[in-house]
Amino acid sequence: MNSKNLKPGKYYEKHNIPPVGTHNTIPPFSTKMKSGVEVDIDVIRIIGQQAGPTLYVGGGIHGDEINGVEAILRLQDQIDFNDVKGELILVPVQNPAGYVFRSRSNPYDPIDPDWVHPGSPTGAYSKRMKYILNTLASEADCVIDMHTAGRGGSNNPMAYTPPEIGNGAGKRSLELSIAFGGDRIIQGDNEEDYGWPVQLAMPFVAVREGRAGIYPEAGQGGSGLPEDEYVEYFITGVLNVMKAMGMLDGEIVDQGERVVVDPLEDGTKTVRTVNGGIFNPVVDNGDSVKKGQLLAEVHSIPKGIEEIKAPIDGLVIFIRTYGPIEEGGRLISISPP
Repeated sequence: MNSKNLKPGKYYEKHNIPPVGTHNTIPPFSTKMKSGVEVDIDVIRIIGQQAGPTLYVGGGIHGDEINGVEAILRLQDQIDFNDVKGELILVPVQNPAGYVFRSRSNPYDPIDPDWVHPGSPTGAYSKRMKYILNTLASEADCVIDMHTAGRGGSNNPMAYTPPEIGNGAGKRSLELSIAFGGDRIIQGDNEEDYGWPVQLAMPFVAVREGRAGIYPEAGQGGSGLPEDEYVEYFITGVLNVMKAMGMLDGEIVDQGERVVVDPLEDGTKTVRTVNGGIFNPVVDNGDSVKKGQLLAEVHSIPKGIEEIKAPIDGLVIFIRTYGPIEEGGRLISISPP
């Protein structure tokens, strides 16, 4: 769809991924996805009464991370196109096959969609999907891709921000990430600093192309129910970015401490269990803790109770959400104040 020919208003469109072959997993609750299935990516365009920048907002690139999906579904009803300057592109479920199967990747080719770029109009499902998404995102002055922690964990609100590479886009991304909000705004000096392959994620691609990008995270992965606290964090964040970009009038709403940290130098400490067993936390995401404070107990046979204590003062930014835990498993991460 060529949005330049559209009048102000709200529009719905579908982008079809042609038949993609036979799925290789058993769906937990649905048999809709069968051999040769066609999959649609639903897109909502909100075109304002006045000219202005374009913002792309996506959720569910990992199909079992639903807080961003719910945020976009609520957001579409909160924004009146009469109030908008520019264009808002909303893609609530970027990975529809993964979403139906409650899968981080998808049932057709087990590739993390964040690690696919630029995609292709032919070939594997992940390549076809990312080709469509990257084409849509290429229209935007800023790309927001909303996430949660992976299965079995929960992240306190934070925003990963692509680095500045000399074209000004990283600097602009940091400004917009601070507007989005969160307790920690994470920006490294280069893409290798983040500890995972960020290079192919859409916000990082956008910055290399001279546009802004934000990769916010909040809440737990593995499907489950939407978490209102984190859904509202995403909604407020998007509205804040629209205000910062001049797309909406109004004041930016502060949310979180918005402490800017370098992923290599921020001093975050991750606490792991020695014995393994059943994890019993006594703190939660976003709690401030003191060094030596009891964070949790791990109960096991025959080793009994293992007390987990805070190694530093700081803020809980990650916590495990499953009880059973293996020896050496990650339990809690604490960012210094």
